[in-house]
Amino acid sequence: MPQPEPAAGAIYDIGYQHYDGKRLGRAGAVRALYFHGLRTVFGIGRGGRAKIPPIALIAIMVIPAVIQAALAGLGNGQIQVFTHEGYFRTTVWIFGLFCAFQTPELVTGDQQYRVLALYFSRAVLRSDYVLARVGALATALFIVALLPHFVMLMGDYFAAEHVGEAIRKSLPMIPRILGAAFAIAVLLATVSITISAIIRRRPFATAAILALFLLASAFVAPLVMSRPDKMRYLVLASPMMVGDGLTTWVFDTTTVRPPVDTTEWVPLPPLAPGADSAAIAARRAEMRRRFRRRRPSVLETANLPGVVYLATTVGLILLGAGVLTLRYRSIET
Repeated sequence: MPQPEPAAGAIYDIGYQHYDGKRLGRAGAVRALYFHGLRTVFGIGRGGRAKIPPIALIAIMVIPAVIQAALAGLGNGQIQVFTHEGYFRTTVWIFGLFCAFQTPELVTGDQQYRVLALYFSRAVLRSDYVLARVGALATALFIVALLPHFVMLMGDYFAAEHVGEAIRKSLPMIPRILGAAFAIAVLLATVSITISAIIRRRPFATAAILALFLLASAFVAPLVMSRPDKMRYLVLASPMMVGDGLTTWVFDTTTVRPPVDTTEWVPLPPLAPGADSAAIAARRAEMRRRFRRRRPSVLETANLPGVVYLATTVGLILLGAGVLTLRYRSIET
């Protein structure tokens, strides 16, 4: 009976080489996570479907600013539909949508596909991971918040007869724009990252962020408007209203107007025959004043000091940072 031949092995050179380059260490790993987060938020390096939400939301954010810049050019800077201080309030809901659709892409996938084990096996600490992800989302929100204001400023500069004079007049507004954009970016980034880190599924995380940012505001507003004496502090339960109040305070536009009863209309007395031009002008002014009457906003009804919104913003950021720290310390890799 023939004996079986002994098994023989073979060694193949498949091209593995030793790494002789510079090792970047912890700082380089955190920096790589940060830039990877930025690319993820804006859909860079991903498929076409991943780019649709950020592009659509940024377009919605910028279109009113483009309209304002065009009107400023056509009217030689005299037409102003949107102001810098009112732009944050007008478009604040877009920040909520941006966070709801893009934040889960940052953190839920890392937990779902167990990528955190690869991150934490290297020089990256768990606090470094949290800082990189929050920093990436906050930077993205900061860029999105500044873009329409940049467009509006450029429209004012090009429409002005003297560009230098227009730049000089806008200088006091620029630090306020930067401060308001930074506050909203850090606040919403911290809160939305915290929600996404606790809820591991993307659809549920998106729904939770939408509920907190948008539905909470819709629930709180009627309560505050109906009983401002007892429920005024409920505005602090909505991060969107907190951000709105903070930006309003930064721009120093917290002006409380007395409520106006718009359900009752008292007609103006008819003009006397042969009324002079002064009486006609006074009547037209009164009609314009009545037309512009409105009920106060939720923030005006609550009438809280701006420092309260600032303290609430800092508190929410610190609370989110604490929850994130505990969350990632408890994750087993």
